[in-house]
Amino acid sequence: MINIKSILNMAKKLFKRSKGYDKITLRLYGLDIEIERKTNIDVPHEVTVVIPRVELRKKVKGGEEDVEIIMNSITVVHSPRHKELGTSSPPPNIPNRE
Repeated sequence: MINIKSILNMAKKLFKRSKGYDKITLRLYGLDIEIERKTNIDVPHEVTVVIPRVELRKKVKGGEEDVEIIMNSITVVHSPRHKELGTSSPPPNIPNRE
């Protein structure tokens, strides 16, 4: 006998919409990075891409071409946002110099 509750639960899972969707596609000089995330978490997430330095050096000498590509510290981050803590703490008491 077929259990109707299990069929309904399966249908809910199939049609449940994700709460968050992020997609990053990064293409630099032949380097391809792609991240895609679908989440059902209530906490909002941030997506950050940091590319501090990409350099292309091209040298032509006697009809011959030399290409050098330098990429440093490419970072892709997907992280939850932190909840605000409310009011900030008061500034420290700095004594006067005499």
